[in-house]
Amino acid sequence: MLIELKDINKTYYGAQPLHVLKGVTLGIERGEFVSIMGASGSGKSTLLNILGILDNYDSGEYRIDGKLIWNLSEKEAANYRNRLIGFIFQSYNLIGFKTAVENVELPLLYQGVPRKKRRQMAMDYLERLGLKEWAGHYPSEMSGGQKQRVAIARALITKPSIILADEPTGALDSRTSVEIMELLSELNRTENMTVIVVTHESGVANFTNKIVHIKDGMIGEIEANARHDASPFGAGGIMK
Repeated sequence: MLIELKDINKTYYGAQPLHVLKGVTLGIERGEFVSIMGASGSGKSTLLNILGILDNYDSGEYRIDGKLIWNLSEKEAANYRNRLIGFIFQSYNLIGFKTAVENVELPLLYQGVPRKKRRQMAMDYLERLGLKEWAGHYPSEMSGGQKQRVAIARALITKPSIILADEPTGALDSRTSVEIMELLSELNRTENMTVIVVTHESGVANFTNKIVHIKDGMIGEIEANARHDASPFGAGGIMK
């Protein structure tokens, strides 16, 4: 089991305590393509933050590949994130004053990879995602779909074990949303990459193999999903 959550609880303390996660138990195997689906306020974003080691939990156990993730220092947490997890966000989180290739190579800069090597790796990933010609362009010069592809290239460049996608199609039109989900589907199949998508949209969840429903901070139904396995790109596709 790559990811194991056992009886995870999380409460935010303000004027009134808010018990957001209530005994969440969940297992995700290596190479699974999973969606965590729930309405606004269901706890899915808090769960994503815990999975991404962006937030701590109050009680329970969270393990990645058997390693207990608990009460880490910020340096330790950052080290795990940089090595194990690639993030894709609804708002892309690209740096506006950096070009596409500079945005993609940023995680390698944090890892201390030499400039020439990280530039070549970033160019390779942009080429795989059909964006080689856009390497020198800034985010303001790109469409939403292009920006999300840059964000996906950035998430992939460290070769993480896990991709966490937070509403990755939330800012995209329906056609581009399908393209992005097909791309994540292809990555899951061809790279055996574990992909976890947080969404409130059933159309997005239907691309995944397993749909985990969360409501009021508790895991509800977990359904296997027989998605189509035809390659979205075909001969000469960008991921081939």
